[in-house]
Amino acid sequence: MPTLEWQFPPNVADEVEGHNDAGISHFTDNREVNLIRESIQNSLDARAGELPVDVAFSLVDLPPNTFNARQLREILVRAIQSSHNDETGRAEFNKAKSLLDYSQVIKTLCIADSNTTGADDLPRPGGAPSKWVALTKGSGAPVKDTKDAAGSFGLGKHSAFAVTNLRTVLYSTTWISQDRLHSRFIGKSILVSHYDAEGEPRRRTGYLSHEDYQPLAGSDVPVRFQQRHPGTALFIVGYDLGPDRGTPGWESDVISTAIDHYFHAVTRGNLVIKANNKAVNADNIAEMYQGASSRTRNFIRVSQMSPAVRRSFDGIGTVSLYIQVYDDPKNKPREIALVRDSGMMITAQRNQMGMNLGSIPSGWRGFTAIVECISASDESSYIRDTESPKHDRLSLDFIADPSRRRQARAALQELGIWVRQQLEERAGLPQEQIDDELKEMAPYLSVVDASKPGNANIPGTVHISGLRQSDAPSGGAGPLQGIFRREPRKRKKTDRKGGAGGDESGTSGGGPGNTGTGRPARRPPVGRGRVRPTGTHSLRITFDNPGQDVAGATLQLVAVGEDGAIVPMGIREAKAGGESVAVQRDIMSQLPVLNGERYLLEIRTTEPITGKTFRLDSNRPD
Repeated sequence: MPTLEWQFPPNVADEVEGHNDAGISHFTDNREVNLIRESIQNSLDARAGELPVDVAFSLVDLPPNTFNARQLREILVRAIQSSHNDETGRAEFNKAKSLLDYSQVIKTLCIADSNTTGADDLPRPGGAPSKWVALTKGSGAPVKDTKDAAGSFGLGKHSAFAVTNLRTVLYSTTWISQDRLHSRFIGKSILVSHYDAEGEPRRRTGYLSHEDYQPLAGSDVPVRFQQRHPGTALFIVGYDLGPDRGTPGWESDVISTAIDHYFHAVTRGNLVIKANNKAVNADNIAEMYQGASSRTRNFIRVSQMSPAVRRSFDGIGTVSLYIQVYDDPKNKPREIALVRDSGMMITAQRNQMGMNLGSIPSGWRGFTAIVECISASDESSYIRDTESPKHDRLSLDFIADPSRRRQARAALQELGIWVRQQLEERAGLPQEQIDDELKEMAPYLSVVDASKPGNANIPGTVHISGLRQSDAPSGGAGPLQGIFRREPRKRKKTDRKGGAGGDESGTSGGGPGNTGTGRPARRPPVGRGRVRPTGTHSLRITFDNPGQDVAGATLQLVAVGEDGAIVPMGIREAKAGGESVAVQRDIMSQLPVLNGERYLLEIRTTEPITGKTFRLDSNRPD
C-alpha cells in the first residue's frame, strides 16, 4: 500500500486564503443540526432501489498514523506562523496541534450510509465533474442524478468541517459499475495559505492522497476505510465533542435531531437512522420518540396517516396534505410542516414557506398538518429553486431569472391558496357558527335578485360564501352579495340635459347613483371574487382572474349604514398574497401585482365586522 502524504498545492499566484472559509462559516451556527441535516439529505439523494436508506452515526477512536498525523502537525505549525492567519485562526490551530501532540487516539465521528449508489467517479456528460470529485474537490458544484435532489448549492459538504477541531475530513466511497465494486479514498484539510519548509507558497486546502493529489483506489484503500457495499462514509477527524458531546446518551441526541427534521422520511419507509446500538425505523419511531417535543410527536403521528387530499401543481409536482384536527378547545396547536421529496422537513414556520398562508384566526380549531411536495424526477421544481442553501426556508430571492421568479411566485401563491382552503374546510369555524354570524349580518347586506334581467352579471359583485339563500331578508331573492365598486374620477360641475347641478362624483340630478336618465350609474368593477369573514375582525377576499384592476387600485373598506351613509372602517393591517400592504388613514395603497388566476387580499379591522354591511371601494381614476 502506498504511503499516504498530505499535499497542499503550490500557491503560484500567492493568493491570500485566510482562516475564515465561507463554506464552513455558513454552517457554524447550530453546527450539529446542520451536519445531521446535510449528511442525511445527501444520502437520501443517492438512494438506490426501494429499500430505505440506512444512515449510521458512530464515534470511533482513530490512531494518528492512519491519517499521517505527524505530517499534518508539521503543516499546522506552518499555518500558525502564516502571515495570512489571524488571532482566531492561530488559537484554533494551536488547539489542533495540542490534540495531535498529546492524544493516543483521535475521536472521530463516522457517518456511513448504505442502500445508496455511493459517490461514483465515472465521467459525466459535458465534462461535468463526477460525484466523487464534486464531493471531495468541488466548490458550489452539486452533482445529482435527479432534478428533485435536495442539494442544489453544493455547500452541504462544508458542514462536516464546521465540527472538527482539526479542520480535517476523510472520505471513502464504493459503487457498482459493470457488476464490479469500485472504491475511492482521500483526506481533505482546510487550513490557511502558508509557506512550506522550503519557503514555497502553498494553498490552504490540502489532500491526503497520492503524490498527484489523486485518491487511493481499489485495494490501495486502507482496510480501516474500506466499504464492503455501495455507499459513502465520512470520517470527521478530531470531532469537536464540546462540553456535552460524546458523553453517554449522545446517540439519543443524534437521533432526536435527525427525527426532528426527517420524521416523514422515517415514517414513510425511506430512511433508517442508527447511532451505535440504537436504530429508528418506520415501525418503532413512535415508541422510541416518546421523549420528543409535543410538536414532533404530533408530526410523527400525522405522518403515519393517509393523506387527506392530494393535487398536482405545475412547476411544483404532487402535493399531499396530511392533517389531524383537534376538537378539544384546550388543545389548539396550529402546526404546519413543509416537507419535500424524500421526506426532509424544510420548515415548520408559516412565514418561511413562501406560500403566503397568512395568520390563523383564533376561532379555528387546533390542527397538525404536513404539506408534502414531491416533484417529478424529470422536472425542476419551484420548491427546490426557492429553497435556501441550508434547506430551512423558501424564498424567491434564490431565483435569479426574473421571469422564472414571477412564475414561481404565481405557483407558490396558488399552492398557498389551496392549502389555506383545505385547512379552513377542516379546521375553520364550524359551519353552524358561520351560519349564525352570517344570519346576524343578513339584514344589513345588499340583496340582489339574480332572476331579473341584467342582475346576474352586475359589475363588481362578489358572493359571500357560507350564507344560504334562505337566510336572506324577506322580499329578497337570489344570493346575498357584497358590492365592490370603484369611485369614478371627480369632474367639475356641469349642467346636463335631463339633470341640473351634477355633483363632483360624476352623478347628476335624480339622486345619488343615478345618471339623470333614471338608470343606475354603472361603475367599473374592481374585480370579481369571494369574501369570507375569517374572524370577528378579519376578512379574506379572493378575486378570480383579477388582471390589473385589483393590483393597480387604491382601496378603502367602508361600512354602509341603513341611511346609505358611508363610514370608513379602520384597518389594522392588510396583506395581498401574503405581502404587507401600505395602510394610511384606512386606505390601502401600493397593492402588489401578483401573477396567477387568483388574488388573495386579507384585511384585519380595528372594529368588529359582525352586523355590518361592508364594501370595498377604489379611488383609482377610471
